[in-house]
Amino acid sequence: MVKKFTLMFLLGIFGLFSTNLFAQEDATIDPADIRFWVGEGQNEVIFIANWAEPDTALAWGYRFMAEDVTLKTIMDDIAEADYRFSYEANGSWLLDMHYNDGVLNLSLVEQMWCSFLINGVSSWDTYDVATVAPGQYVKLGDTHCGTLVDPDNYVYVWEKEVAAVYPIAYEAMIDASEILYWIGEGENEAVFAVNFADPENVCYAWGYKFAAESVTIKEMMEAIAAEDHRFAFTDEPSSWGGMMLTELTLDYDENHYVLNGYNAMYNVNGVQSWLTFDEQTVVNGDFVKWGDYNVGTEIASWVYVWETTVQPITAYDAVDEVEAATLSVYPNPATDRLYVDVENLQRVEIYDMAGRIVLTSVASVIDLNDVETGVYFVTVRTENAVKTTKLVVK
Repeated sequence: MVKKFTLMFLLGIFGLFSTNLFAQEDATIDPADIRFWVGEGQNEVIFIANWAEPDTALAWGYRFMAEDVTLKTIMDDIAEADYRFSYEANGSWLLDMHYNDGVLNLSLVEQMWCSFLINGVSSWDTYDVATVAPGQYVKLGDTHCGTLVDPDNYVYVWEKEVAAVYPIAYEAMIDASEILYWIGEGENEAVFAVNFADPENVCYAWGYKFAAESVTIKEMMEAIAAEDHRFAFTDEPSSWGGMMLTELTLDYDENHYVLNGYNAMYNVNGVQSWLTFDEQTVVNGDFVKWGDYNVGTEIASWVYVWETTVQPITAYDAVDEVEAATLSVYPNPATDRLYVDVENLQRVEIYDMAGRIVLTSVASVIDLNDVETGVYFVTVRTENAVKTTKLVVK
């Protein structure tokens, strides 16, 4: 009786051990979380690589047109698109795979082939023969960080949480020699640029000269706004100290560009800054760019760059000041009508706070009955001047 109980107990322990061993599940990632897609086509698969030192799992997305695709094709195309990834093979046998982004430098622990799974199931085909169908994921793994779930068949799974690889992108800049409009005086020079999303993805740049050893970004922006009346910005105290940009606007090229402060961040020489813009300083030779993250490329968590070509803005014509000074928009606040008193009127545009145009008119008396109550920007254009001001509609 004792022997029978002991045998049953041991079988029970083995059963629990076997159940737990085979219950291990391979970690994957949702396609919606993939950040870097390679290839073209309506079909999609996920490619994951898992290394041991340190324990790291990285994922790319792959798009293709055919009914299926070999693992080798996926790896070749990813290696061509992403210089950080590479692999070594001897004929049909994979020997090693690498990832080096300047921080992580990953290779297999030993120069031996690691196994791979397709949708969590071990494949015994060679990597140049194994195919992946749309909607599947394929994972290569270093056995040193995997869990052995089937010792007889050498089957591993990898439980490390999978991280999406960020795309490769570089901040678009402009050489100081290409700047058309310089503001300020002094022997030191910096370039200031803004990448807008509304009404179109466009980037414009000014040059700024200064005599001090350094200036804050806010000081530079204030100097530009004081001389170039097409450019304006607002700010307010932030909860963590310093000033926070709330809005930045530009009336240029017959467009009213808006950068909402809640969508904005800035880089200095292509590097994200976490200081408020009244604290961050700029020195000779620096390049500063504000950008709307909606048209930026995220290269790390909440770190963006903007690849849109930077255009030098043309100089502001000072003769416009005479006509702009005589321009009058009233009443403000307004209710049912708005009056524009200026000669040579060409067009009046009213924008909401998000930069969306809500009304356009060529008349000097504007009907506001279809404009909802709120705060707006009104831009008046004449033959020689452009003036933008805030408008309250009640």
